[in-house]
Amino acid sequence: MIDDDDNYVLDPLGNRVLIGLSANETAEFFELEELIGRTGPLPQISNDEWYRPEDRRWLELYEKHESARRPFLRSSKTRH
Repeated sequence: MIDDDDNYVLDPLGNRVLIGLSANETAEFFELEELIGRTGPLPQISNDEWYRPEDRRWLELYEKHESARRPFLRSSKTRH
């Protein structure tokens, strides 16, 4: 679970969101994370197909967040 303050910013409406995600995407990310946690991992079907749609969407949102977060953290460290 992502709960570190370095992962969040305030959007223009004052919502606390994951860096790189909208408020709706942030809510969706945590809903998917909870769903995946309840259902557990899916056994691998084949080498290329082991993701459920919710796993794939969670990963898309996670990668979007991480790609936006890296440059944000680098720039904030250089300011200190």
